[in-house]
Amino acid sequence: MKKARPLQLGAMAGAAALAILAGWWLVDGLPPADAPDTVVATAATTGPGGAVPATTQPMGDARPTPDAMLNPSLVLIFESALAEAQATGKAAFMAMAPGLLAKRLPAELVARAMGLLERYIDMQEAMQALPPPDAGDPASLRKTIEARAEVRRRYFAPEEIEGLFGDEIRQDALMADKMAIARDANLTPEEREAAAKRSEEALLTPEQREQRRAFTAQVDVQRQTDAMEARGASAQERFAERSATYGYEAARQLAALDQENQDWNNRLDQYANAPPDQQAQLRESLFNERERLRLSGALALRSAKPAPNAAGQTPGRSPS
Repeated sequence: MKKARPLQLGAMAGAAALAILAGWWLVDGLPPADAPDTVVATAATTGPGGAVPATTQPMGDARPTPDAMLNPSLVLIFESALAEAQATGKAAFMAMAPGLLAKRLPAELVARAMGLLERYIDMQEAMQALPPPDAGDPASLRKTIEARAEVRRRYFAPEEIEGLFGDEIRQDALMADKMAIARDANLTPEEREAAAKRSEEALLTPEQREQRRAFTAQVDVQRQTDAMEARGASAQERFAERSATYGYEAARQLAALDQENQDWNNRLDQYANAPPDQQAQLRESLFNERERLRLSGALALRSAKPAPNAAGQTPGRSPS
């Protein structure tokens, strides 16, 4: 008998999934998982300082909403409930859904959330039937975005669409704009940058723009750190380069993070190079409870790295 597969509805929803399907991504790195928020904020705010494609507007299905329940957090709750349920069909999931929602929402909101959840499932099933965009084709991506907008309107009222999916809609539109801008051979690099900035200002809220700016700062900081590690830059060289790029305070905090990571790597080296009969004792003496939970993963990650750096270490980030 063929084994039933769990119900999976939201795995390919949103701008990130459309970008992957279209063969496009805005960044080619990820932020360091352990970089302090203050470093990111400082780096984001203290750095030195033709014909353009028209900005895509959201597809007509977003309207202002005063309803506090209608926000993207509810979609995350729905996805969390789906992931926990591992149900093999809509009927089985909906039977479990009241209990799952009750764990995540106040009791008085569960009944209303159930109605929204059922329509969300139906909408996502309809979305999955849509053909994916052609890789690298802005026009195909816009066509997919429009088709998704039409599906949303089938199941939700305008104020529900704005509250639940408005951020996603704007991110999708921005993705299509940036793809078109990047592939316009008639634009100079300066014109592309200006067009992308206008698109962000037209489509994203100030909060979304700040989130993107902070994320970009994280990516830039990590790329710079990786490059400095690859050439074996000294602590003085790192501080000078970071200070020139991000300012003194960000450079100071990043230096502290470097020291923390160096300490972590030294302890990992001591543990990994110890005889097996001593490792149990070192595990307790060298690492706190949180670090011990991540020790196996950290060692596996280090073993997958190609070569040690100029200091003779295989670098890894501290989990603290």
